[in-house]
Amino acid sequence: MAFIFIVSVFVGLAGAGISVILPNQYTAKGLLIITRKADAPAKEVFTYEGYYAQQNVVAYTATFLSILQSPNNLQSAENSVDLKKLARLVKAKRDGTQTIVLSVKGQTPQDAINLWEKVADSAIQTHNKLKASADPLLEVAKTPNSPVILKTYPEWTNIFGASFAFSLVIISSILIIPRYIKEEHDN
Repeated sequence: MAFIFIVSVFVGLAGAGISVILPNQYTAKGLLIITRKADAPAKEVFTYEGYYAQQNVVAYTATFLSILQSPNNLQSAENSVDLKKLARLVKAKRDGTQTIVLSVKGQTPQDAINLWEKVADSAIQTHNKLKASADPLLEVAKTPNSPVILKTYPEWTNIFGASFAFSLVIISSILIIPRYIKEEHDN
């Protein structure tokens, strides 16, 4: 039993070591901010325009998130990549009432930045076309210095666990099944 455990630990460590050597991916992460200019206040009466502007932005953030992740936006941003692969590379999530974090993976830092820019620009372009018929005071902007590049490593703890479990099952099977068959044959 100790033999099985020791061999499994070594296989797990080998898997973790290999995961460090594997090619890394890069992630471009940036923030998109949705704002709405308030209408000029009327001098005769008090209005709640600032409140209404804020409520419109909160509601529109979910709409813009849908535009950003839509297959049409992804395809128009980069039509040389398969749509399913593109959907795996691009992730967007709401990160507050008026902000969306866009994360894009690439094989090189420049690939990640280029795809991030294409996806963000395509969504902003769609927004600009639609806002003329909806609310012309809504604006979407990239934050300064977006995107930033993060180097993503394979999760070595997961690879160690998977390698350990796999080798434990295989080695146990190799050692136990012949004994079981021999015992059944002898009976």
